Amino acid sequence: MDRHSGNGRGRGLALHVASRLRGIRRLALATSSRFTNCRFVFALSALAVLGAKLVHVYTHLSALATVHMVRWGYSFFAQDTLLLIILRLLLDGWLFSPRSSGILRWIASCVASLFIGIVIFLNIINICFFVVSGSEIHWRNVGLAGDAAGRALLLSGLVSSVLVIGALILLSWLLQDVLYAAWGLLMDVVSWPVVPGARARLCRTKFQFSTTEYTEIPQGDIESAAKSEEQEKQYGARSVLVDRIKSWPWARIWHYVSYALAAVALLAHVILCALRPDDNSLLFMSWTPALLPFVDFKTSTSNLDKVIVHNTTSIYQGWEDKTALRDPIPLSWLPKDSIAGFEDWYQNKKHYSAEADPLRISNLDDKLLPELKDLKDVPIRHIMAIVLESTRKDVFPIKNWGINPARLRDSWDEHEFPPEALERLKTLTPTAKYITGDYNDEFERPQGENNGTGRGGINFNDAYTTSTYTLKSLAGSLCGVMPMMADFNLEYLHHIYQPCLPHIAAALNTLEHTANGGHAFGGYNWTSTFMQSVTLSYDNFGGLMKKIGFPEDGLIDKDYLQSEAAKFGRINLPDVNYFGFEETPLEDYIRDQFETAKKTNGRAFITHVTSTSHHPYSMPKSEEYVPLGKGLDDLSHYINAIGYDDRWLGKILGFLDDLGVANETLVIFVGDHGLSIPENDILASYYNPNKANNHVPLVFSHPKLPPITINDAISTQSILPTVLDLLIETGSLSGSATQAVKDLLHNYEGQSLLRPVRKSKEAQPTSGLHSSPEELANWQFTNINPGRAMLGVRDARHQYWRMVVPVVDNVEWRFTDIKNDHREAHPIVGFNFEEFQKQVAEQHGDEAATWVEKGAYVARWFVEENSKRWRYGPYEP
Repeated sequence: MDRHSGNGRGRGLALHVASRLRGIRRLALATSSRFTNCRFVFALSALAVLGAKLVHVYTHLSALATVHMVRWGYSFFAQDTLLLIILRLLLDGWLFSPRSSGILRWIASCVASLFIGIVIFLNIINICFFVVSGSEIHWRNVGLAGDAAGRALLLSGLVSSVLVIGALILLSWLLQDVLYAAWGLLMDVVSWPVVPGARARLCRTKFQFSTTEYTEIPQGDIESAAKSEEQEKQYGARSVLVDRIKSWPWARIWHYVSYALAAVALLAHVILCALRPDDNSLLFMSWTPALLPFVDFKTSTSNLDKVIVHNTTSIYQGWEDKTALRDPIPLSWLPKDSIAGFEDWYQNKKHYSAEADPLRISNLDDKLLPELKDLKDVPIRHIMAIVLESTRKDVFPIKNWGINPARLRDSWDEHEFPPEALERLKTLTPTAKYITGDYNDEFERPQGENNGTGRGGINFNDAYTTSTYTLKSLAGSLCGVMPMMADFNLEYLHHIYQPCLPHIAAALNTLEHTANGGHAFGGYNWTSTFMQSVTLSYDNFGGLMKKIGFPEDGLIDKDYLQSEAAKFGRINLPDVNYFGFEETPLEDYIRDQFETAKKTNGRAFITHVTSTSHHPYSMPKSEEYVPLGKGLDDLSHYINAIGYDDRWLGKILGFLDDLGVANETLVIFVGDHGLSIPENDILASYYNPNKANNHVPLVFSHPKLPPITINDAISTQSILPTVLDLLIETGSLSGSATQAVKDLLHNYEGQSLLRPVRKSKEAQPTSGLHSSPEELANWQFTNINPGRAMLGVRDARHQYWRMVVPVVDNVEWRFTDIKNDHREAHPIVGFNFEEFQKQVAEQHGDEAATWVEKGAYVARWFVEENSKRWRYGPYEP
């Protein structure tokens, strides 16, 4: 009895377990089926298409007038609706049905699958890029991923992209039935004239070849699983229930109302698209994101060609035929054999002529700044240019009343910093204070800090970079030129239209020095070196440095430091970002340059680019990270990285003192570009026109220079002419070298920053010889990353007015008055220039509107002239 009872309990337990397993199996099959069916694929497609379109509209929303958005906004989604109808037709079952057969059907299904996959891929990439970078992707720049560093840069957003894709998959799983049914209605309305099945569903008639009613959920989702008898019974019962529901009157009413709404929705698209004005901005907003790669890659004419300038003063008239290219100025001291940077003199080609440049304003005939009267006591044997990666002016040094501490402070409870965060900010940038001489940071003075005494030098508070892309910025600073109006680094392939500092140093080495000048080292030979602890392989960085004039054996980067050829041993440090490791291994190489120069009676020109302050703003593990904000991790990491770089700069100044060369070394500190994280939460300067990306620190530092602060608007294009002027005025060159440098100095675009900045000059109108002179502004330009699409424009008279000029189609005009809108939170933006100018007049007055028009005219001439000087595009030989 007990044995039978035990057997019964055992069988019961086994049946119970088997039942549970069958239930789990059915649940797993049912769950997995919702990821492996046409409805899920369509839902993922729909969410990707609509999500990418919302990104596209959002990124350009401020450029549209509200009336246009209200009136025509619905029509922007017409292409997306049509695309999704096509995808719905492809996924309707006729193509992917298990009953389908034949080679043509198989080929068609493969092509359809590929098409659907491409649509999903392109749109998801659009969404992920926006989430990671805060801007819309521009497909013509996809070549960025062509090298290892570029791929690493893109992979830095992998975590965010995975989260985006996961969210889309989850929403697709939840909304697949709704989205599939909704676009099924639209599909039937579009296809009912030609597809019998659509007419059958729309008219509620039974279609003879149809195996399922439209409103039923297809059961072909588990084709790979054998249906049990129990499932068959359940399906039969459900079918009966569905048939009964269909017979209810309200269901029939809802059926016709649904189709009526679908028809109205489609008709509204047709009517609005037909009535919509033929405006390029509205057309651009209407492109479905899957087509944007083709729109981006298409050859387009300059957007500036369409600008009609009505009220430009006569000094700007007739510039279309003007160019600054002339026969090279005489340089009798050049050697017989051609040298790099001076090829135009040997090949009888046209070269930049300052005398022929209608925009150039020179201050070389003006007196030096009053504080700089005794420069003969300032020896400059060596020059070191330190380029500060991604460094904003307002963190060099950081100030308690600045936007960075304000945003960080407001993120904490009670809007107060925790003690450790406040202490980190107070002690963040002591070296920057020392370099600039600016101790007015409104923080409580840390113990041990110098009593408000700086190192000595000229500090500029309103310097804008020539480009917000690092490589282009280097070309502008080291060569005194405006970078190419082309995406990314094409400079290394083209004609740099002026000799760069390494070229000039090499040319001076060829001279027969007649006298040493004011110092014994005046006739010593120069050695040029470029060094950074990150790779030079990214975007042909190394190729550009060689083009600028640095010799092959004078390039030191991550790859060299990790090689067996490294002079001071192979480095095996972990990377702090996707380009390389921290800067400290370069100390031996910097020291070596000065020690070698001392032994060989030489002179060192060193260019060093910092790297730790580059995204993702990671520091070495040995450094302590202090959270500075709550929920502002990117900004907090950036500010911490700025502190690390400040400590590195302190080390450099320290070993210059140790080596005994500090008093004979000019150190130039300059940012390559800034970042606008506190203004708009965008982590990169890519297609980011905010002024914070332009505004950089610039200091000419020397212990024997008096501390001077300049508040005028200037450009980093003036670095090279200022260096040449300093070498002349300090007597740091031999007699023959002084004459050579004077010849070159007078032929550069930028002004010397040793003299008062000229904000304008009188210019003779071209319209008539007897016309009275008019004022020509000191226009300054910034090439906005990646380089081809946008140009920042300002002039030294109105340093708070700033305009961003769209060089190509589908980019907006932008005007800000940063005196009243310091964060540029409320820019005037527009696709159409006339509407844009009208808005400027309404909000800022007629003077600003006239300024915008003049700036547009000057920018149009400059862009064309830039291509001529670089021998790029139609001017390429």
